Amino acid sequence: MLDFRLAFLILILASCAAQPDFSSNNITPALDWKSDDFKLVNVPLKDEIFFLKDDKKQQFLSYYYAPENQDVEGHIRLSNYLSEFISGFSYKGDTYNADLASTKHAGNCLSLAILTKAYASLVGLKIEYRRVNSAPIYAREGGLITISSHVQTHVHAPRNSDVKKGSFYFAKTIIDYFPSARGMVGDAVNFADFVSMYYQNLAAIELANKDYDKAYSLLAAAIDISPGNVETLNTLAVLYKLSGNTTKAESIYQYVLNHTQGSVSALSNYVILLKQYERNDDAVLYTSRYRDIEDDNPYRWYDLANQAYGLKNYQGALELYKKSSKMAPYLHESFYGQAKAYFQLGNIQKAKLAMKKAVQLAYTPKEEKLYSAKLQILGAAN
Repeated sequence: MLDFRLAFLILILASCAAQPDFSSNNITPALDWKSDDFKLVNVPLKDEIFFLKDDKKQQFLSYYYAPENQDVEGHIRLSNYLSEFISGFSYKGDTYNADLASTKHAGNCLSLAILTKAYASLVGLKIEYRRVNSAPIYAREGGLITISSHVQTHVHAPRNSDVKKGSFYFAKTIIDYFPSARGMVGDAVNFADFVSMYYQNLAAIELANKDYDKAYSLLAAAIDISPGNVETLNTLAVLYKLSGNTTKAESIYQYVLNHTQGSVSALSNYVILLKQYERNDDAVLYTSRYRDIEDDNPYRWYDLANQAYGLKNYQGALELYKKSSKMAPYLHESFYGQAKAYFQLGNIQKAKLAMKKAVQLAYTPKEEKLYSAKLQILGAAN
C-alpha cells in the first residue's frame, strides 16, 4: 500500500521547463463548481491574449513579406524571425500576452508560444501544440508548490505554397525554446487547453497573493473555455481549500478522480486534505489509486517515488521508481532510486543490478562517478 504525506498543495503551471494531461474530457455528470464565496472581477478576454499592436504586427509582416525572404517557406520564415527576435530575450517566469511579450522582450515559454500563435495567425499558418515531459522546475511559496510545464509549438507549412521546394522540404517546423535531450514528446494539447494554461498561470499568482476573487475569476474563464481541464479543476479545488470551503474542494477532487482520467496533483492534494482532518482510512483508500492514474510523465512518478522514499515507504517507492523507468528507460535517476529502495528492503542483489543500470545510463561524469562509488559499497555489503 502506497503511503504519502505531502506538506504542500500542488499546482501545475505552463512555463519553460512540464505536464499533466491537458486534453479536455467529455465529462458527465456536470460539475457544480460555482460558488457565491467569491466576486467575479474583470480578467483578460481570450482575444486579448493574442492581441498585437499595429507596430508589432507591421514589424513581423515587413520581415515575412520582404522580397528577400520569399524563397523561404512561410513556417520557416516565422521560425527564423523568432530566432532573431529572442536573441537577448529575458526568460522570466512571468506569463505575458503576445503584445507584452513582444514589447517587454521577456516572458516564460508559454508567453513565447502565445506570441508565436499571434504571428502565425497574421499570415494564416496552422499551429499545433505538444506537451513535452522533461525534468520539471519547482517553486515553493507559502503552502503551494508550483510545477512548471513545457509545451512545444509545431508550425505547419502553408498550403499551396509557390516556393520552389528543393531536395529537402519540411512540412512543419518545431519551435522549442528550451529543448531537452532527454525530453519525451507527449500528447497533443488542443487550443482550448492551451488557452486555459494562460489563465491557470495567472490564477496561481493570485493564489499566492491571496487575491481569491481574482483567482476565481481567472479560473472561471479557463473553465468556460475548457470545462474538462483537470488541472484547472485542481487549481480551483486548491482555491476553495485555501479560502476555507473544504466541502467544495472535496467535491471537486472527487469529481476529478471519479469522472475524469485523473490527476496526480489532484489526488495528492486530496490526500493532504483527508489527512489534515484525520480521515486516515479515506486517505489510505485514495492513496492506493495512484497506480490507476494514467499519466505518461515519468518525472511525475519519479517525484512521487522520492516522496515515498523520504517517508520510509520503501515498497511504495520501489513501485513508483519502476513505473517511472518503464515510461522512460533512459532515466538513470529512476534506477538509482530502485537501487536505494531494494537496499532498504534487504535485497542487495537487485540493488546491485539497478545500480549497474544507473551507472550505464549516467548522463554526466559526476553522476557516473557517484553511482560507481555506490556500486562498490553495495559490492562490499554482499
